[in-house]
Amino acid sequence: MIAGDPLLLPNFLIVLCVLYLVVVGAINMRKLHNLRDYRKIKTFPRISVLVPARNEEATIGPCISSLLAQDYPDFQVIVLNDNSSDSTAAILSKLGQCDNRLMIINGQPLTPDWLGKHWACHQLYKMANGELLMFTDADTVHTPDTLRCAAAALLDERADMLSILPRHNLGSLAEQLIMPVFALGAFANIPLPARLRPGNTKVVSSSGKLMLFRRRSYESAGGFQSIRQSVLDDLQLAERISLLGMRYRVFDGTDNVSCRMYHGWTEVHLGLTKNVFPSYGYNVPLFVFTWLWINFVFWGPVIELGVHKIPDYPPVLSLGLAAICVISCLVLFAFYYQRFKLPLYMVLLYPVSVSLMTAIAFSSMFLTLSGQATWKDRKMPNRKIS
Repeated sequence: MIAGDPLLLPNFLIVLCVLYLVVVGAINMRKLHNLRDYRKIKTFPRISVLVPARNEEATIGPCISSLLAQDYPDFQVIVLNDNSSDSTAAILSKLGQCDNRLMIINGQPLTPDWLGKHWACHQLYKMANGELLMFTDADTVHTPDTLRCAAAALLDERADMLSILPRHNLGSLAEQLIMPVFALGAFANIPLPARLRPGNTKVVSSSGKLMLFRRRSYESAGGFQSIRQSVLDDLQLAERISLLGMRYRVFDGTDNVSCRMYHGWTEVHLGLTKNVFPSYGYNVPLFVFTWLWINFVFWGPVIELGVHKIPDYPPVLSLGLAAICVISCLVLFAFYYQRFKLPLYMVLLYPVSVSLMTAIAFSSMFLTLSGQATWKDRKMPNRKIS
């Protein structure tokens, strides 16, 4: 049968792959708790909210205003102006005049052996006096109960670190096509319970949009100083916590934290190229095989269904398997888009999204290996093939 239908074996493999992703996605959706489910809290440890800001004039105002509006009784907000060349400093100065809980510091010059954000976060940590440390990005907006919910979740789960999956506000078509598939790829490949097991380095994709630590745990893990050259700071910090046998947890934060990471194709490309290839440990063979396989899985069945009018080809069984694959892919994407409040109609364009993400992935590899990857006017680490 296989000899008479060369597509049969590949289609079986694709079906198994897609069904695995659907099952893992369903498990993760069920196991991923909403941050807002954790609101009751009896003690209120002091929280230092730490925000690095470099050329964030478009977002820093709403971010800091939302943080100062928290209903948590004991917190401070420290913002580091990382040598911004726009009006970030002026906006911060105006905000600082209205609330003494806001501390504004000017960043020291970047040292050669640090990445920019890591150096900024390390300086912020040095100024913090909270029992809990919350790092958050300058493009986030928080509901007034975010600190309460995050602290309650950390304490209730007896965790040393927690992170969230935020709500992504998507403007341009490029953002709508690419950002969801990027996030889905980091979420649906390994079951959540396995990722959160202490000692396991395959942690769920932690998000730098919000990372909350017990101070002693952050210090035991070495903080940003221990990963000063790692592009994937959120993943690396979670890995260090897990490797030390401490507890890491991740939550659905879409009801508490929203962000618009990038604006348009150029920013999406620049933002993602710094992350995608490093997330594979700079392993070129693994990277190339994975992305070719991804395109085969998500495009193969669509192409088969598109050519079904050719007489007697593809055979009925392969055509049926292709249909199962396409339906399963639609279900997988719909699961994710609906849970994380993304535009559901974009599910129908999932093959296009995969192709665009693949183009960014290979761009990430070439730019990283050639030392041309940049972010916020700073070069990312150059890695060569060993």
